[in-house]
Amino acid sequence: MNDGLRLAAVGSQLIGFIVIFLMRTYEVATFWQGLVLALMLLSAFLIWMRRHYERNKKLMQQQSKNTPE
Repeated sequence: MNDGLRLAAVGSQLIGFIVIFLMRTYEVATFWQGLVLALMLLSAFLIWMRRHYERNKKLMQQQSKNTPE
Protein backbone atom coordinates (compact mmCIF):
# COMPACT_ATOMS: atom_id res chain seq x y z
CA MET A 1 0.00 0.00 0.00
CA ASN A 2 2.71 2.49 0.87
CA ASP A 3 4.67 1.70 -2.27
CA GLY A 4 1.71 2.60 -4.47
CA LEU A 5 1.12 5.86 -2.63
CA ARG A 6 4.82 6.67 -2.71
CA LEU A 7 4.88 6.03 -6.46
CA ALA A 8 1.82 8.25 -6.93
CA ALA A 9 3.45 11.04 -4.92
CA VAL A 10 6.72 10.90 -6.82
CA GLY A 11 4.92 10.59 -10.15
CA SER A 12 2.63 13.55 -9.54
CA GLN A 13 5.53 15.75 -8.47
CA LEU A 14 7.62 14.67 -11.47
CA ILE A 15 4.80 15.40 -13.91
CA GLY A 16 4.20 18.78 -12.25
CA PHE A 17 7.85 19.81 -12.49
CA ILE A 18 8.01 18.74 -16.14
CA VAL A 19 4.87 20.74 -16.94
CA ILE A 20 6.23 23.81 -15.14
CA PHE A 21 9.56 23.45 -16.96
CA LEU A 22 7.76 23.26 -20.31
CA MET A 23 5.63 26.27 -19.39
CA ARG A 24 8.75 28.26 -18.57
CA THR A 25 10.35 27.16 -21.85
CA TYR A 26 7.37 28.33 -23.92
CA GLU A 27 6.78 31.44 -21.75
CA VAL A 28 3.30 30.53 -20.56
CA ALA A 29 1.67 32.99 -18.14
CA THR A 30 2.80 32.85 -14.53
CA PHE A 31 -0.80 32.27 -13.41
CA TRP A 32 -0.85 28.82 -15.07
CA GLN A 33 2.53 27.94 -13.59
CA GLY A 34 1.20 28.85 -10.16
CA LEU A 35 -1.91 26.79 -10.78
CA VAL A 36 0.21 23.74 -11.63
CA LEU A 37 2.26 24.30 -8.47
CA ALA A 38 -0.92 24.56 -6.40
CA LEU A 39 -2.18 21.29 -7.91
CA MET A 40 1.13 19.63 -7.07
CA LEU A 41 0.84 20.76 -3.45
CA LEU A 42 -2.79 19.65 -3.30
CA SER A 43 -1.94 16.19 -4.61
CA ALA A 44 0.90 15.86 -2.09
CA PHE A 45 -1.48 16.88 0.72
CA LEU A 46 -4.17 14.43 -0.36
CA ILE A 47 -1.66 11.58 -0.57
CA TRP A 48 -0.37 12.48 2.90
CA MET A 49 -3.93 12.50 4.26
CA ARG A 50 -4.62 9.10 2.69
CA ARG A 51 -1.48 7.60 4.25
CA HIS A 52 -2.46 8.87 7.70
CA TYR A 53 -6.03 7.63 7.30
CA GLU A 54 -4.85 4.15 6.32
CA ARG A 55 -2.33 4.04 9.17
CA ASN A 56 -4.88 5.17 11.76
CA LYS A 57 -7.43 2.68 10.44
CA LYS A 58 -4.87 -0.12 10.76
CA LEU A 59 -3.99 0.94 14.31
CA MET A 60 -7.64 1.04 15.35
CA GLN A 61 -8.20 -2.45 13.94
CA GLN A 62 -5.18 -3.77 15.85
CA GLN A 63 -6.40 -2.16 19.07
CA SER A 64 -9.88 -3.62 18.68
CA LYS A 65 -8.37 -7.10 18.20
CA ASN A 66 -6.23 -6.75 21.33
CA THR A 67 -8.96 -5.54 23.66
CA PRO A 68 -10.75 -8.36 25.51
CA GLU A 69 -14.54 -8.34 25.40
